[in-house]
Amino acid sequence: MASTDPTQTPILPPPPGLTTNFVNPPTLMPAVIVGTTIIHLFTLPFILARAYVNAYVMKACCIEDYLSYISYVGCITYTAAIVHAETVGMARHMWDISMVTFTEISYICNIVFVCYTATSGLAKTVVFLQLKKIFTTRFRGVVFWVIVGSLIANALFYTAMFFLYVFTCWPREKIWKPSIEGKCIDSNKLNMAMGTLNVISDVEAFVVPVWAIWKLSMKLQRKIAVLAIFGVGAIAVAIGCVGLYYRVILLQQSDFSWLLTQAGLICMAELAIVIIVGCCPYVPRVKNHLRPSSTPESYENSKRTPVPLKQRSKFYHLEKYLDTNASVSNLGSSVSEEHLELHQYCETKSKYRPKGFGGDDRVIMRTTHVEQSVS
Repeated sequence: MASTDPTQTPILPPPPGLTTNFVNPPTLMPAVIVGTTIIHLFTLPFILARAYVNAYVMKACCIEDYLSYISYVGCITYTAAIVHAETVGMARHMWDISMVTFTEISYICNIVFVCYTATSGLAKTVVFLQLKKIFTTRFRGVVFWVIVGSLIANALFYTAMFFLYVFTCWPREKIWKPSIEGKCIDSNKLNMAMGTLNVISDVEAFVVPVWAIWKLSMKLQRKIAVLAIFGVGAIAVAIGCVGLYYRVILLQQSDFSWLLTQAGLICMAELAIVIIVGCCPYVPRVKNHLRPSSTPESYENSKRTPVPLKQRSKFYHLEKYLDTNASVSNLGSSVSEEHLELHQYCETKSKYRPKGFGGDDRVIMRTTHVEQSVS
């Protein structure tokens, strides 16, 4: 006679030839530990690069910077929740999980889904806000409206999915205790919708900058250089497709916990890649700032060869992220490049200034000081 004790009753009967093992069952826990460690070790340097630029180059934070840091904290929270679920028993096969343990796992999994949705939405918002800053000007063209439309669509989608996961069942307790009276949304359809629209969002975040860059009137070599910064988004698309595949498999297989563990790692990797995409434009700026500057440290103690005033390139917002332009290597200087150019321009003009009254060289010099924060 089968046991009726929920602590000794598996969620599913074992397949033929296998037996239930609650003591020392096969587990994916080692893979979870290794995968989680690699993902976060790979993500951390990009977050540190962003923090370095905010602290030492820009010396300020924008809204997308704050959202990026919040999304990284959300990624850590998601990781902690999923590792806790695996520790409780989700890394096992369904026939090695007791009914009592599965109730606790279901509760933690709902937290994981909610955390993933909120964090992914914030990370995608960071990406589109940065695209808006880099690729749009005061003239609101097609690129501007495409990016703004994408930003709004993603905000609405992830907000809706967040509340759908929070209120998958009403009362909420029915999510992890199916025996309670109440109503629930079909979680399988919800997960499929999340996976499908998530892939669409990843494709959108990758295609929009590629399209915007390709429309620019610049050399192919420089287009490729800029595309390399945003090319990491292609990895997010690939990982998102793999995650969607696992969501489809989850609908067809009964070993829910074993497959969900693998899907959880894939979602973690996708989330990390989106955060990295948002930080990639900051990496060249760190390199430029750390590279020895060719500009003398002081105006007063040096003489410069007169240089004609340069006109800012229309690709200035892109050139800040390229390593090929040495003129932007001094972004971290306390004096802006525009100030340097104006100083050089004044020196050049003074050489051709007419002599003062009385035939001597006495002239009245007027110095214009320009301060501009480079962001």
